Amino acid sequence: MLFANPGSKVRYGVLVDIGSGSVLVAIIKSDPQLAYPQIIWVEREFVPLRHSESLTASAKHVMVSLMNALMRLDGEGMKALETLSKSRQVLEVQITIAAPWSYTVTKEISYSHSSDFTVSQKLVDELLRTANTKLSEEIASQEKIQQLGLSVVTKTTIGLLANGYEISEPADQTAKTLKVIQANVVAQDYLIKTVAESLEKIMPRATARLYSFMLVYYSVIRQLQPELTEYCLVDITYEATELGVIRNGILQHTTHTPFGVFSIARELANVLSVPLEEAFGYLHTPDPMAALEKYTAEKRSEVKEIFDSYEAKLVELFKETGDSLSIPKKIFIHGNLRNEEFFMKRIDDAAEKATRSDHATYPTSFELITKFYPEELSDRLRKSQQDTALLISAQFFHTPGQHTKFEHY
Repeated sequence: MLFANPGSKVRYGVLVDIGSGSVLVAIIKSDPQLAYPQIIWVEREFVPLRHSESLTASAKHVMVSLMNALMRLDGEGMKALETLSKSRQVLEVQITIAAPWSYTVTKEISYSHSSDFTVSQKLVDELLRTANTKLSEEIASQEKIQQLGLSVVTKTTIGLLANGYEISEPADQTAKTLKVIQANVVAQDYLIKTVAESLEKIMPRATARLYSFMLVYYSVIRQLQPELTEYCLVDITYEATELGVIRNGILQHTTHTPFGVFSIARELANVLSVPLEEAFGYLHTPDPMAALEKYTAEKRSEVKEIFDSYEAKLVELFKETGDSLSIPKKIFIHGNLRNEEFFMKRIDDAAEKATRSDHATYPTSFELITKFYPEELSDRLRKSQQDTALLISAQFFHTPGQHTKFEHY
């Protein structure tokens, strides 16, 4: 949400990040004179780690965490804001939703002719209407999507290519081929309804804008590394791992597996007969196998099978590129700073198995911190294990004019 102050370009925003196993709520200050946003208050509510968790049960627990986080916002968060000013008016809420509660579906529509034609806004609009029709037909025809109760909540045109080259907007130039790529955020109806009802009670004047976390992640990386045109994005959450493939600088395919950090921890706990919290802690070490020296060779072999099984799931994701090409050489990973090193190794191994070639893997948290923040502040954020999902969402909010590119429902 924005707090408007006539005559001032400084904005205050509230961010809600709904993950697969937690919910974050934060208040930030966005000063256009700075390259980075300032964090005023933040709270993340975690879903309790349980031995058995279906997707439906997990969704209910996430809703409880959402309500708790919003209650903290209404109390502690607003008090923190009042220390800065008591005259801010609530205008907007920025909400990001991760897989498996939301999906980013890209639709590509092409037009070609043997001779040159004029690239006009009218032609682009016609192609977008075709894309909308195809998406609606796809949602209506898939029984699984209907059972999950998914609806389109946000759309944006992320790619416009004339003769294979990206253009910012139609300017009546001529071309023989035109390609329009549209990104659609699809989210579960019950989650959207819960969010809307909760915000109506706490912030009745606020206007909410919903995004998938993958779309926000892509937008920030594109801002961070504008020179890159081919790369992969991997988002690792507690109950899911999501993949985005970027070609020609445009997000063209996303996929995910409902298996993440908590999922691995549950299997470790079962094999090692230890509390879930202890199993979860092993994933915060660079080399869990070295930390398990006290266990028998048989137990260690079972643990290795768990890690190998997760890598196999990653290999399958890396083979679902949406085209005939293998995943790009560069891979950006977003996760928790504490388990980043563990998952980087898993990603590296899986990418090599999928493509039989080497890849360059980068932690998104490090890239974000060093790119946008001064050295002293970045060191402080790193030492405090600052929430990187917050940094990504805040940077998206901080970038001028981002929300104007999206159509919300």
